[in-house]
Amino acid sequence: MTKGRVKSTTGLNLRLKPNGDKIGVLSHNAEFDIIDEVTFYRVRTATGVVGYVHSDYVEKTPSSAQLPETLVIDEDAFNPEFTLVNYTHERFMGEAVKVDHGFVPSLERVAQYAAQCNLKIWVTSSIRQLDNQIQGAIVKPAGHSCHHVGHAIDMNIFYNETLYNSKKLRRHNHQHLPANIVAFFDLIRADRVLRWGGDFTTEDPVHIDDNFYNKQKLMYLAKLDSRIKQLNA
Repeated sequence: MTKGRVKSTTGLNLRLKPNGDKIGVLSHNAEFDIIDEVTFYRVRTATGVVGYVHSDYVEKTPSSAQLPETLVIDEDAFNPEFTLVNYTHERFMGEAVKVDHGFVPSLERVAQYAAQCNLKIWVTSSIRQLDNQIQGAIVKPAGHSCHHVGHAIDMNIFYNETLYNSKKLRRHNHQHLPANIVAFFDLIRADRVLRWGGDFTTEDPVHIDDNFYNKQKLMYLAKLDSRIKQLNA
C-alpha cells in the first residue's frame, strides 16, 4: 500500500470526506496509508482514523516491510472471572449496557469513534440469556455468541435526529447513508480488536463484538463457565 507524509510545515486538515467537515489535524511529517487517490487522498492514520486530505500537501513515501505493531490488550479482558458491569457514556442511549468488565475498553473506543463522527449509539441488546431466546432478533444467535460472555452489543445509529436500524445499515445501503455513519463503521472495521457484524457471512449490521470466542477460545469458555457458576450459585 502506498504511504504518504504531510509536507506542510503548518499541518494538514483531515476531513470526513472531500471538502467535508474537519475531523482532525495531522502534524508536519505525520505518516499514513493512502487508500484512495483523487484530488483528495482517502487515508488511514496510525491510530486508525479514516478521512480525506488534499493531495497538494502530501509527499508520497515508498512502502517498506514493517514488523507488526505490538497489540496492547487490556488485562481485564484476559481475566477468566466473569464480572458484569453497567457501562454508561453520553454517546450511548437506548437499553442499559450490561457487559463483562473486560469489554469496557472496547466500548470506550466505540464511544470515541461515535464522538468523532458526531453520532450516538442506540443500544438494543448487550448481555444475553444463555438459552438464546432473543425477542425480535434479526439474525439467528450464534452458538458461541460474544453476547453470552458480555463481549458484544447490538445497536442502531442515532444521527441528525434520525434512527438508522438494521434495514438501513446494511452494506448495500451505505451509498445512501450520511457520510458520518459510513465513517463510523470504517473506524470500527479499522480497529484491531473490534469487528462489525455487517461483514459477517450472514450480515448482521447492528452487531459489534471483539470476536472473543475465535481469538481466545479457552478464555471465552472460562468466562462462560464463571458466569454459569454465578447463575447457579
